Amino acid sequence: MLGTLLTFVVLLLPGNTAYAVSSESYTWKNVSIGGGGYVTGIVIHPSEPDLVYIRTDVGGAYRLDPNDSSWIPLMDGLGPEQSNLYGIDGIALDPQNPDIVYVAAGKTGSASPSDILKSTDRGNTWSRTNLNKRNEANGNVERAMGESIAVHPNLSNIVYAGTRYDGLYRSQDAGQTWSKVNEVPAGTSGKGIRSLIFGSVPGATNLETALYVGVMGVGIYETRGEGSIWNLIPGSPTHPARLATGQDGSLYVTTPNNGVHRYKDGSWSNITPNAAYTSYYGIDIDPHNDSHLLAAVRTSGGQLPLYRSIDRGESWTLVNKAQTSKPGWWQPNMFFSATSTVVFDPHHAGTVYSADWFGVYRTRDIGTLWTKWETLSKGHEEVVALTGATPPDGAALFTGVAHVIGFRHMDVNASPATRLEMSSMREMVSVDYHEANPQYVAFIGSDDWYGTVTRMFVSSDNGQTLEARPVPAGSKLGRLAYSATDLNTILWFPQSGSPVRTTDRGATWEAMTGAPTGTVGGSMIFSYNHPVAADRVNGSKFYAYKSGYLHVSSDAGQSWSIANQTPLPGGSPVKVEAAPGMEGVLWISLGANGLYVSANSGASFTKLDQIKEARLFAFGKAAPGQTQPAAFIYGEVGGMKGIFRSDDMGSTWIQINSPQMQIGNEPQVMVADRQEYGKVYIGTNGRGFMAGTKD
Repeated sequence: MLGTLLTFVVLLLPGNTAYAVSSESYTWKNVSIGGGGYVTGIVIHPSEPDLVYIRTDVGGAYRLDPNDSSWIPLMDGLGPEQSNLYGIDGIALDPQNPDIVYVAAGKTGSASPSDILKSTDRGNTWSRTNLNKRNEANGNVERAMGESIAVHPNLSNIVYAGTRYDGLYRSQDAGQTWSKVNEVPAGTSGKGIRSLIFGSVPGATNLETALYVGVMGVGIYETRGEGSIWNLIPGSPTHPARLATGQDGSLYVTTPNNGVHRYKDGSWSNITPNAAYTSYYGIDIDPHNDSHLLAAVRTSGGQLPLYRSIDRGESWTLVNKAQTSKPGWWQPNMFFSATSTVVFDPHHAGTVYSADWFGVYRTRDIGTLWTKWETLSKGHEEVVALTGATPPDGAALFTGVAHVIGFRHMDVNASPATRLEMSSMREMVSVDYHEANPQYVAFIGSDDWYGTVTRMFVSSDNGQTLEARPVPAGSKLGRLAYSATDLNTILWFPQSGSPVRTTDRGATWEAMTGAPTGTVGGSMIFSYNHPVAADRVNGSKFYAYKSGYLHVSSDAGQSWSIANQTPLPGGSPVKVEAAPGMEGVLWISLGANGLYVSANSGASFTKLDQIKEARLFAFGKAAPGQTQPAAFIYGEVGGMKGIFRSDDMGSTWIQINSPQMQIGNEPQVMVADRQEYGKVYIGTNGRGFMAGTKD
């Protein structure tokens, strides 16, 4: 939540027009969907009960709130220039200080920044340690291995970090400086060192510990004491996924291709629970009973096996699992899907956590015949946003997302009971509604990232039920625009294929003369240009932007012509949106090249000079007593970066976010509520949709 009114800055526009930027208190929280993304690791503090963290591949790190078993997001203070840090490749806690946590941050090695971040207040704030080595939290299957960071159990200043490309590093001053451990190789490039763990040394009379380092493509290295001597353990698995150590000095190792192994007294044993599976990731030992183990299969698909041993892996039994709670829209095969980890709770006997492709689970009865697992999805919001819409009546919001299609939200604070009924689809990439009667809605869905099977769906009951419609052969993905007054006219600009229109709600399609092709760009669902819009008053008028020019149709898409003779500058992402209730009024955002407005259907444009960057914008319900819509922008206004609202079509702006709420995880969709004044939604690349409301 933001504070009270903070600043008031007066600027001058061209012509000496006074221009004001102020700030207003807003509450920001997730649109409730529930999970939906890969949780790649769980760590629990060894001495403080209920201090639990999770890491995700694209959605940052979270800390458990034990009061209601919800997840507190920890990275929302990072701005868009730091969006790569929302991918967490490893996490470690300081056993001696429960306030300290480290994360290896970096979605991909091809982007920046990547670094080891440190928090001294349980993840509320972060500082860079400047190791600055590439991480790959979303790069490959190795993302679910780990952990790649380890803090010495007795000496807080000693921290080790494995990297994907550059080997092993050690800090002897709690992350202030780093030095390379040259005795340990870097491993397979891009996979590197994924798993580090400290273990006990049986018979040691001092603070001596062992440190094990799993190096992909090589094996497991071991050191004791101060880490001056390193040895490759003979016969160790060459592709270690996760490691676990027992109080008796045993080392347990899972692999992605060779089952599960135990190392004790200088020899290795293959203790794979079921030879039908060779890929296991999750492995853990009960802190109160060295004989009690868990091992989890990691393959594609759901309902994957979890195995339990009470004799150090000499024999195993299949754990019978029952999912006792979950978001209503979840499917049965989403439970234990591509399982990443399994962890005993050291403070609560019988309690175990597990994580997978969609969320986090907890059982409190691991030793029973049928274990009952609750899904801890509250607060964990990790879907990747693709599109959205906010009709003036009916559902408050439609969200289109990757992997799990999309949703109709009557109440954005409650997880939907169902997904949109788009049979055989996996992604929803476009949605638009009929302005005069928003019971009529149209959607574009895809069965994969590339639009291999692309379909249009139409609804006459505000998205409660959907009907599939055929599309022209070869047409893939793209954007829709629905006529404001004609129930039957919908225009489609695919990413592959020619622009077409239908005058019978998708039963048949016809070409459009002069319509620009390639407006959306790209060949995948991850294209965030929205260059097509319907006028919200005149049902025959449509707009399509390409390469500096706005193309306009005044005959429901039959023919098109260029409206502006002077081209606009380049820039991306591109968005075109028509103002509700104002015929011919539209805005175009061009990323770093700002925002352009037209009041004559694109015949001429004026640049809003106070807006230096326009990543996203949207129109919403007008302020009380006003007839023109409220406008929102994510960008830079008057020299200040953030999220802003204007109640007078851009003459003055109010900042509505704070430094603690940057929503910086690649913000790529913005839509504003048409039914509630002041409310806006921002879709991200891994933190779901955020809703901002006036306090």
